[in-house]
Amino acid sequence: MRIRSILSLAVSAVAAVALATPAQAADDGSYLIRDARTGACLAGEGLLGGHIELCSPDTVWGIRNQGDGLVRIVEPQAEGRCLALSPLRIYPPVVWVDECGNSPDLWSIQGREYEGRVAIALDRGEFGSLATQGSRVVVTHDGGPQWVLERVG
Repeated sequence: MRIRSILSLAVSAVAAVALATPAQAADDGSYLIRDARTGACLAGEGLLGGHIELCSPDTVWGIRNQGDGLVRIVEPQAEGRCLALSPLRIYPPVVWVDECGNSPDLWSIQGREYEGRVAIALDRGEFGSLATQGSRVVVTHDGGPQWVLERVG
């Protein structure tokens, strides 16, 4: 009876740890990040850089898992530059590309890349998710699973 109690406690502890560990929603690699509604791809340049445009080799991003369910979305052409929250104080906030670590640049991918649409949330989503506003890409609480991750290469 005592062994059964110990085993039960051990199984409960393993289950609690498994539930507390965030799942990795996308593997490290190169991706096109497509707006599911238009098929256009996420691109970024300058302070107001986050926008969607026709997909091309210039719109390929690297996804790099950082642990704890968070990723950095990295420009593959310039490995040290990441998709981040722009420092411009406008509403809704816009994204841009900056040196990794300078601006808030940790994202959570909510959903699974192979299941279709995902939401891409700043940090864990308390600040909002990526959404489109015309051709601009902004961070808003109205964002949802509107992105498709298409693995490249």
